[in-house]
Amino acid sequence: MNLLTIPHSEWLRFTPLILLAFCLISSATAAQEPVPARHPEERDGAATLIHRADVIRDRGTNSGAAMRLWPLHSTADSRMNYVEVTGRSSLHFHPDADHKLYVLEGKVAVTAGTNTTIATVGDLIIIPKGVRHCYDVPAKGERALLLTFDAPPYDPRKTVQLESSASNARKPAISANP
Repeated sequence: MNLLTIPHSEWLRFTPLILLAFCLISSATAAQEPVPARHPEERDGAATLIHRADVIRDRGTNSGAAMRLWPLHSTADSRMNYVEVTGRSSLHFHPDADHKLYVLEGKVAVTAGTNTTIATVGDLIIIPKGVRHCYDVPAKGERALLLTFDAPPYDPRKTVQLESSASNARKPAISANP
């Protein structure tokens, strides 16, 4: 009996063996592929995965704060945060670093210098160091979620506030404005 003379109904008996043979041949072929040489500056490691749901908690509408911040990652060289905008922040600037924000959800009104524009999902906002700025939502009740990325990070203690809390009816919930 050879494979060509086996009746079709009998092939089902041989299917697991054929699949096993195929897997063994495939793995043997894959094992023979050359592995790229390790670069001298390469190191072992793994990616860090941070799930938004694990970071952002309590997004209820009970908060009267215009802005809320959730730290994601911080080193001496860079910093990333989630920032939620639900109202107007105070006018301020950062004298020591540029500011970069990416819109993840909603719309945000960005005033930088004397220009105000609306940024929407997928937009990247870059505010040069020393430029006065503030954030707001286009309409009451709306909210926007931003991802900030600063490299090098600005020092929140050096942030210059240009409005007193009395002149800004809805003061941000965070002491270090993004």
